[in-house]
Amino acid sequence: MKKKLLSIHLFITIALGQQEDVITNPQQADGFGSQFQAIISSVIYAELHNLTYVYTPFHMMEHNYDNADDFIAKKEQLINFIDNFESNKNYDAYSQISYKAFVDANIAACAASESLKKIKKIFRANKNTHNYFNNQNFNIAIHIRRPNSHDNRISGANTPDNAFLYIIRRLRTIYAAKNPLFHLYSQGDSESFKAFTAHDTVLHINDPVEETFTAMVLADVLVTGASSFSYAAGLLSEGTVYYIPFWHNPLPHWISVNML
Repeated sequence: MKKKLLSIHLFITIALGQQEDVITNPQQADGFGSQFQAIISSVIYAELHNLTYVYTPFHMMEHNYDNADDFIAKKEQLINFIDNFESNKNYDAYSQISYKAFVDANIAACAASESLKKIKKIFRANKNTHNYFNNQNFNIAIHIRRPNSHDNRISGANTPDNAFLYIIRRLRTIYAAKNPLFHLYSQGDSESFKAFTAHDTVLHINDPVEETFTAMVLADVLVTGASSFSYAAGLLSEGTVYYIPFWHNPLPHWISVNML
């Protein structure tokens, strides 16, 4: 397998000269989910090609609605990479390789990688599940992607409420013996989520990224939306993941919602 992987050409330039045995994550300016997915993919790519990975911290990111000065710093604390990977802000990386596409094309090998295990471990190292969930319940997180002021892309944000309500009904039956509590994470006007009002459902609308993403990772069950944000959470989840199909391939053990 590794011989085949090594046949892929790597083109990368490092600021202090060319070092083809070292890679870093691409620099992006879009949202947290897309950037973290790219970071995870870069680490896995390096492992499966016997390359050295060096972490380049976030420098720009969308969705800072309040122009908070600590917006980027909070995302660094969230992923917990700086103290757990070699990092260097001076790397200027360019690659013709799409690390996300590599993961899609080699999903089974990537799912079993030591790198993904490490990322899961360090993510949890500075988190406490008790801060997010009551352990008396079986906690099911559902991500509903909706358009926002920084991203009005309709694709992926137009999954109808009825689709999610159907998923909730099915999971309510599947996990009936476990005292399930549903947590819905989304953005927008809270009035537009009235259809989800139920005794066993908690709405988390417009919560901070750090709280939302962590809860989605730590939940007993995660239902991903058509979004890199919840896809990245799914990559780190150690629970059961129900996958709403979109353009990134699911890990082999995920369950398609089409099977419900």
